[in-house]
Amino acid sequence: MSEGYIDSGNDLFSSLDLGKVKLILKKSILWVVLILILTNSLAYLYLRYTKPVYESESIIKLEVESEAAILGISNPAVGSNISGLSGEIELLKSKLFFTRVSNVINYNVAYHYYGRYLTDERYNNSPFEVSFKVLDPSIYDKPIDIEILDERNYVLSYQYSGREIKAQYKFGDDISSGPFNLLIEKTENYNNETGPGRYYFVLNSQQSVINYLKNNVSVTPENFNAKTIKISLRDYNKYKARDFITAIDTLYLFYAKEATNQALKQKINFLEKLIGQTNDKLEEYEDYFENFTIENRTTSLQNDINKTIGLLETLDSQKVSIQTNLENIILIEQQINGEEVPQFNPFIARQLPKDFYNSIEQYTKLFSERKLKLDSYNENTLVIQRLDSRLSEVKSHVSELIEVYKKVTKERLRDVESRRSLLEANFAELPSMGTEYNKNRRVYTLQEQFMQSMRQSKMQLEITQAGTVNKSVILASASLPSNPVHPNNLLIHAVGFVVGIIFSILLIAAKFLLNNRITSLKELDSIVSVPVLGGIPAYQKGKLAHAKLIIDENPKSSVSESLRAIRTNMEFLNGTGQNHVIAVTSTVSGEGKTFVGVNLAGIMALSKQKVCVVDLDMRKPKIGLAFGQNGSEKEKEEIGVSTILINKYNYKDGIRKTNLPTLDYIPAGPIPPNPSELLLSKGFENLVNNLKKDYDTVVLDTPPVGLVTDGILAMKSADLQIYVLRSDYSKREYVNTLNDLKKLNKFKNLTVIFNSLGDGMGYGYGYGKGYSDGYYEDLKPQNKFHSLIKFFTW
Repeated sequence: MSEGYIDSGNDLFSSLDLGKVKLILKKSILWVVLILILTNSLAYLYLRYTKPVYESESIIKLEVESEAAILGISNPAVGSNISGLSGEIELLKSKLFFTRVSNVINYNVAYHYYGRYLTDERYNNSPFEVSFKVLDPSIYDKPIDIEILDERNYVLSYQYSGREIKAQYKFGDDISSGPFNLLIEKTENYNNETGPGRYYFVLNSQQSVINYLKNNVSVTPENFNAKTIKISLRDYNKYKARDFITAIDTLYLFYAKEATNQALKQKINFLEKLIGQTNDKLEEYEDYFENFTIENRTTSLQNDINKTIGLLETLDSQKVSIQTNLENIILIEQQINGEEVPQFNPFIARQLPKDFYNSIEQYTKLFSERKLKLDSYNENTLVIQRLDSRLSEVKSHVSELIEVYKKVTKERLRDVESRRSLLEANFAELPSMGTEYNKNRRVYTLQEQFMQSMRQSKMQLEITQAGTVNKSVILASASLPSNPVHPNNLLIHAVGFVVGIIFSILLIAAKFLLNNRITSLKELDSIVSVPVLGGIPAYQKGKLAHAKLIIDENPKSSVSESLRAIRTNMEFLNGTGQNHVIAVTSTVSGEGKTFVGVNLAGIMALSKQKVCVVDLDMRKPKIGLAFGQNGSEKEKEEIGVSTILINKYNYKDGIRKTNLPTLDYIPAGPIPPNPSELLLSKGFENLVNNLKKDYDTVVLDTPPVGLVTDGILAMKSADLQIYVLRSDYSKREYVNTLNDLKKLNKFKNLTVIFNSLGDGMGYGYGYGKGYSDGYYEDLKPQNKFHSLIKFFTW
């Protein structure tokens, strides 16, 4: 790990320290037990004061068939919501069905008993019965209290119109007051021991019963393939739940068929209405066709159209023929008036009337004869004159005939054209009349087919209605529940236990996260930047009042063995050379600095080394107590480090013997006013040099460096610096002081010993109170908080 300040939360989550968790768990076991007791007690209280809810259920198999299928007629209701599973479920949950159920169950009055903490409904076991007639509906669904005094008397009280009405009555008395007429009588369930007490009853409105059923009845599909549904009801009274489910099952068997037939009946009525409307429309179309035939004197417009077309063609032919005749007459007239012999087309001439034809032929013959005779006779001859006279007569007659014939022909032509115009006008109206007629005919045909289809559908529905059979059966009748569905005792106790475990884990986790004390070697090794010599287990033979030499009495204890391991590790650091100086310090008091220093010196002495322990903590000396010096000897002590450093005594005069032959110590001596200045003097350097000559190892017990600077001065004279941290006592931020020592003072052999490993229980002593009271009260551990205050003050 790099040098520098170590934040107290740094790397806290990088790895889970199981040892630390175990220590926190051991310290929190009482809280864990209390939390478990509390949560399970809450679970017990919840079960004790929660009314149990019971659930009764039944299973019905739906099977709606139609015997009309035997006749080969399909059932139009099959596949609808009513015959299907979802339709039956909606039927059972409908307000209409619940209304019928409320009429059947006769739940007009609900009776309740006031218990000590809870109320209990007395369903079918009430000690009294209420007959009533409501005069004011506002009294519905409100509690009416009744206190039974004895087997004859009771007190009735209720709220009405904003005031309390309370009076005493006898069983069997007629009560006519306010919102109702009441008659309260005892039942066979009354007895003198359990009868008297406080009760209340509620006059249930039908709507409240319907709402109760809607909120508490559950209808769910049990098996889609088998067409089974489950009907269940939850209530505080198991007998009430069973009876209500039984009523629902029984009513459903009758209601299902009725509802199915009701749907068919509605369809039949609808079809009858449509048939009537369609029949009215058909009659209207029939009247139209009748009037059309009368007005137009035809029943077939297409034949009329064809006939008209034929007449037009005939008239056109006549017109052409007449026009041809008229042209021929005009041609004949021109030829007759000409100088040449008329040349008549025999085909045209034969088309003329016979007398007209004969006259023209006579004229032609006379004209031909005259021309022939002119070759032989002169025009003035009698013969020619006679011929001219006859020609003139014939020509005059022919001209008259031509004029007559032309007049007649023109009249015929006008007559044909007039007839043709009339036919054309009638022909123009025929298509529109035909379109409307055909359209109405098509609509009439469709209406006729539609009415026939509706009549067939109505017949099918009537046959289906007559043959519908309800084969739904109750596979499992309403059960009487033996155990409540809520609350679940096992589940509630399990929840109470699990919640207790969760809160315990949260407590331990919170303590773990908020705990900034170092608890294990693993944690220590992850945050320090100097070698760790080892750990010393907690002293298990009792709580020590102060630091004490224990390895002489317990040479094979775990503490002694751990100190031997530390001694070996020290040899790897400094080699096996003699005359080395070891400085032992800590951050604050109570971390076991003196205990470690004294017993480490004792372990070295047991290995035949000459060791001297020097008490440099001249503000709060502890070495004398550690080696068994009593209070009277301490008061008489005049020779010590403080008097040696001022050259009042020789260092040899201050050396004291211990129980171990090769282990000596020098006490701190009288408390001086200037310990730091003494450690800076030449006398301290001479003292250390002289001790190095006489002893193999010198152990300097220095003051805590987190409180005073004396320890740093002494550590500079040492070959090996040992920094003591205590398990579950030293805070992670103390490592900042350790890193500062290495960084600022360039200590190359600075090491760490982790004291009091284990459960954190060991000897109890420290500088905590000593450095907080008396002449050290102004000295506090130098942590980051105090450094921050000092920075802002500056």
